[in-house]
Amino acid sequence: MKGVIFTELLGFVEHKAGAEFAEDVLDAAALPNHGAFTKIGTYPAAHALRLVQIASEKSGIPASDLSIEYGEWLFHRFTILYPDIMARYETAESMLDHVGSHIHEEVVVLYPDAKPPKVSTVHTDGEMVIEYSSHRPMAHIAFGLVRGCMAHYGDDRTVNWQADADPTSARFVITERERV
Repeated sequence: MKGVIFTELLGFVEHKAGAEFAEDVLDAAALPNHGAFTKIGTYPAAHALRLVQIASEKSGIPASDLSIEYGEWLFHRFTILYPDIMARYETAESMLDHVGSHIHEEVVVLYPDAKPPKVSTVHTDGEMVIEYSSHRPMAHIAFGLVRGCMAHYGDDRTVNWQADADPTSARFVITERERV
């Protein structure tokens, strides 16, 4: 997994609970590289999962909730780190439609060893369905990224996760928000 995910994860943990907490998480995770990540490096996904697990244990927040929140935070960070990519899209829907066909293709051009997840979209009956599939158990982060994207573009539609027990795949359904 690309290092930017790790460096941003540590930034998220520090932002959420402070530098001391982030250091405690790194120490408790006892990773072979002692948490020395670079944005362009490649690291085992298991290291990210370990960091989330330790942060969850230390904070009392379920790992799934932390992962979703991290995904939302990560999307915001992508708007800062990759403004040229973000500027190409005027709506959440246009961006989400191009994650698999354009954005992840650019990731592979920049990082030939990258193995991004597969993301596709289908539009039917006023719904947008996002199919997510990865060899890594990161569906909660993907859900957070979708929610972060929707928030960034001010899209007030509802995002529902049709979850199953497999954290490597998911189906996200975006529908119009019910009016009261």
